[in-house]
Amino acid sequence: MGCINYSTAVWDKNLESSLTVIGSKGSVKIGGQYMDQVEHCHIEGYTMPELDPTNPANDYGAYKGSANNHGYIIDNVVDTLKGRTTLTTNALEGLKVVEIIERIYQKRDEQPV
Repeated sequence: MGCINYSTAVWDKNLESSLTVIGSKGSVKIGGQYMDQVEHCHIEGYTMPELDPTNPANDYGAYKGSANNHGYIIDNVVDTLKGRTTLTTNALEGLKVVEIIERIYQKRDEQPV
């Protein structure tokens, strides 16, 4: 069971992005304006390591937003094409996300008003 809340109507800048996982042996929350901070990590038998600082947000001039991680994806594509590594993800993995969203919308439409 889960809950997803989202909006595309936040004025001027990102408000927050977060992911919370709660399990029988612990919980984790990743959040912040660009989902770049481990806000909570309490897992049985696990010690949270010290993490390097994240990249700053993309700066598009009048708008500043989204995590600045696209460079890693582009580097991976170039390195894969040059035979230096393998893809970190593929279109089929991306389709899984689309399928989850479609299922959520289908269930939402099935709910009585």
